[in-house]
Amino acid sequence: MSSDLFSFLFSFPPDARQVHQKRDYDSQARSFVQQIANTNPQYFLKGVDTSQDLLEVLHPAVNTIAYLFTLRIRIATLVDNPKAQKHIPEPLRPGGSLWNKIVLFLETCDPVQIRYAGPEWKRVVEAVEVVARVMGTPSLAISPIRSAMIRLDPSTGTFTMTHLSFIRLCVQTRSYSAALPILDNYLHSLGPRIPQQVQESLEYSVACADHTNSGEYIHQMSGHSDKISLADVQEYYILGAMAYIGTRQFKKAMHFLEHVLIVPTSNVANGFMLEAYKKWVLVSCLVDGSMKPAPRTANGQAIKTVRNASKAYETVADAFTQLNNLPKLKAQINAGRDIWAEDGNTGLVNELRDQQYRFYVSDLSRTFSAIPVANISNAVGGSVEELTDYLSNLIKEGSLNARIEQSAKAEVGFVLRFFLDPTQGPLAKTERQQQQALFEQTQRTHILAEQVKGADYRLSLTKEYVEHLKRASRKPTASGGDVMDTTWDDSLEVDEDIMGDH
Repeated sequence: MSSDLFSFLFSFPPDARQVHQKRDYDSQARSFVQQIANTNPQYFLKGVDTSQDLLEVLHPAVNTIAYLFTLRIRIATLVDNPKAQKHIPEPLRPGGSLWNKIVLFLETCDPVQIRYAGPEWKRVVEAVEVVARVMGTPSLAISPIRSAMIRLDPSTGTFTMTHLSFIRLCVQTRSYSAALPILDNYLHSLGPRIPQQVQESLEYSVACADHTNSGEYIHQMSGHSDKISLADVQEYYILGAMAYIGTRQFKKAMHFLEHVLIVPTSNVANGFMLEAYKKWVLVSCLVDGSMKPAPRTANGQAIKTVRNASKAYETVADAFTQLNNLPKLKAQINAGRDIWAEDGNTGLVNELRDQQYRFYVSDLSRTFSAIPVANISNAVGGSVEELTDYLSNLIKEGSLNARIEQSAKAEVGFVLRFFLDPTQGPLAKTERQQQQALFEQTQRTHILAEQVKGADYRLSLTKEYVEHLKRASRKPTASGGDVMDTTWDDSLEVDEDIMGDH
């Protein structure tokens, strides 16, 4: 390896004393990336598996850009679009020397430097998924990809195709809990949008600036993601809902399904909306005890279409709400067994059957402050012992604010005592716990408010909005003057490719 190349690769990042402003760093980073991209790839292969190997000499957390280019070239040299395990060399297989270096890089790389090497970052992340899938161990790609997403964007709030690849892996391998650190973050931007023109002389305009919104450096020109379609976003939300269902977080699942139902559409429903509505019917029952109406912001004609194709689900939801007729739900579930299986919703429908008892017991709290367990058993069927265990589990998991007590009368047996006052019973929270919960909610609200501000600002700069304001400003007022109407014009078309004009 030539000493000139060696020195060049170590020339970035610059010494802190050489960077007086963010735009100085930005200029040097862009120049370095351009030069390294024009370097003969063969130079990065010299000294492999020796002490002069660049992957041994460079530090992934310090020389991030140079290390990333070396990784990308090394991977491309070893394998190109592998279709079978025999095509993947040992070093690149999970647990191999190169695989371990890739994982280390994705966990420790400098988050600012990778903003300048989007295409290389994307290729390395994609290689991790491809190798893991071909080797038959897709779950091994989940942690490295999640680390890569968080290093690039700690909020993971700018949607990229990596989000979709990640949630596909989690759902396909049933690693639902592994998806939660990403799913729990609000999406506030869409990655492959065209960035707004900014003044390059301003400190906040460069990629290395301390941006409050990651959408300012993850965009169509940064190379971190392929183009995004409306269907990609819908698929992410419906798979995310499935992950929440898998972890029994039904309220969050309901919110994700709502995102699928309210997408802009020209009176036409697609398959994602149909699948989301079927799950929406079931999940809303688990959350509120009854089927919720479709979101008011959803397209009425599209919802009418999916409802017509979901009659069996609405029927079983209606049976679920009839707490005075528990056998009816079982009959409806059995009648639609083939439908649930074909749609992949058998487990969710069975959850309705199990949770109907919970709503039945909760409904009893409106009439009784305490009731013998034997009385409940006579109404729902089954033995007192089984019902006692079921009620104990409900109390442990926080689904029922009650306590099971031994009655003073031996013939009565166990008694279920309800606590309607939230400050009493096993679910009661101390004042300190309530303050902490309020503080956490306030923090989430502040974060969301900042993201909404950013979205409003970006919206105000779009071509459609500016044209709308021009038209609105020409509308005469009652007094003959002009007024600026800032309401949206319903005639504006929404492109299928939602990134086209952003």
